[in-house]
Amino acid sequence: MKPLKILLFTIGVISSLALSPVDQDEFIRQKVEMISSGIPVLVGEDPIYCRTVLPRFYQERQFKKAWNDKDAKELIQAVSDADEEGLTPTDYHLELLQKLQVTEKDEIQKAEYDLLLTDAFLLYASHFLNGKINPETVDSEWQAVRREGDAKVVLEEALNKNKVREVLKELAPDHIGYKGLRNALREYRSVAKKGGWESIPAGETLKPGMVDSVRIPRLISRLKTSLDLKQNPADQFTYSEQLAEAVKNYQVRNGLEADGNLGKLTTASLNVPVEDRINQIIINMERYRWAAEEMGSHYVIVNIADYQLQVFKDKKKTFEEKVIVGKPFRKTPVFSSKMSYMVLNPTWTVPPTILFNDILPEAKKDPGYLVNKNIRVLSGQGSNATIIDPYTIDWSTLSKSNFPYTLRQDSGPTNALGAVKFMFPNKYNVYIHDTPSRELFNRTDRAFSSGCIRLNNPLQFAGYLMQGRSDWTLEKIQQAVKEGKEQSVMLKEPLMVHILYLTSWVSEGKVQFRSDLYERDRPILKALGDKPPTI
Repeated sequence: MKPLKILLFTIGVISSLALSPVDQDEFIRQKVEMISSGIPVLVGEDPIYCRTVLPRFYQERQFKKAWNDKDAKELIQAVSDADEEGLTPTDYHLELLQKLQVTEKDEIQKAEYDLLLTDAFLLYASHFLNGKINPETVDSEWQAVRREGDAKVVLEEALNKNKVREVLKELAPDHIGYKGLRNALREYRSVAKKGGWESIPAGETLKPGMVDSVRIPRLISRLKTSLDLKQNPADQFTYSEQLAEAVKNYQVRNGLEADGNLGKLTTASLNVPVEDRINQIIINMERYRWAAEEMGSHYVIVNIADYQLQVFKDKKKTFEEKVIVGKPFRKTPVFSSKMSYMVLNPTWTVPPTILFNDILPEAKKDPGYLVNKNIRVLSGQGSNATIIDPYTIDWSTLSKSNFPYTLRQDSGPTNALGAVKFMFPNKYNVYIHDTPSRELFNRTDRAFSSGCIRLNNPLQFAGYLMQGRSDWTLEKIQQAVKEGKEQSVMLKEPLMVHILYLTSWVSEGKVQFRSDLYERDRPILKALGDKPPTI
């Protein structure tokens, strides 16, 4: 009978609201109490989404109406522009607000209009501050850094100043990458309105000097649309050096091998529909809303999808190098942490994933595998640890649930971490390090690790971090590595490390696109298209 009682109570409340003369404050109070009790409340067919913050807002103002006509008009204008931010205006009750704005309203409808305006502002503000989606609900390996800000406080400020639209605009991420994508979104939507671009047929790889009367005119048109080609070549059918240079520009922007030739991969990339590129931009604008508001004055960014590490100081790029990231089945996670020290000539304690998936199967086949890799078997911990001869162990009896040993690889040229590792504490046990497999940096796609980030030219990075220190010049670092002794070196000024996953961003005024290595884009796009979750 309990569900029936709840149902009757709800119907009774609604009936009393419909039939009894209730002033606006009382109506708002009753609605707020329903929301606070977990009872879904609709205005028209639109649900109230902000079920925690909205009740607090009205309780603190003793359930009085909050909105005047000027502020309401500004909010509706701001909401109608939400698509410029890669968001969906109808999420914020746009159609119903526009209808109610011009409708003659009774007292109850005025109160409902007020609730709807408040819900729209709070929801829009929270999406600016933290994104529409909680990233950890679509990807467990994404650790979000929530931006500071209370949507209720922001709303109160906007109403007190009568600057609703201005205050909302100020909530958008201030990162240059986000602003660049917002401009790119406008440009690519303009291209879409004009019909997009023609696809380029498949064929043999085109190189300078070759002639093709079908593909080359289409290629010229495509490259002009994306501004990779500024002027028409004199010959519309010959693959000229000018055209090859424009193709190189495109290849660099899209993470392809920049050989200037029109091959299979470049053709496939050029043929991605403009609508897909628009979606890619929108997805990554959402990712910027998840990112830390303040990255620091001196910080490291690793973009997993770009296989690149960059350092910025006072908004200028001061260091850049290639990286190798985790394989698709051992993804590098997304998180931020503070780098405080590096270790020269590190030993490597084999982590569980690699131990049980990679090394134990090899040791079961041949214990000599461990000897060849300079991996020691240790029994016990710390100073009580003893070295065990791997040939004396019955490896066939060992498993994930029965493994009483620690495996540690000695420092040296074959060590998996190479000459140096850079440490920033995190729950994933991920760090940046050297590697003996340096030939892999010559590849365009570099997803080969088990989750950690391998860095090209790591001693140059160590030298960069030690700039201005006479005790640790690059030459002294190189000498310490030659001596082979494991030692830690503290950074005088720790700096933030932000591990990101961006498949589109803007660099030096040019929009960049990358392949979705970990297939993280599609779930985000789907979630962005769904109704907003309640907050």
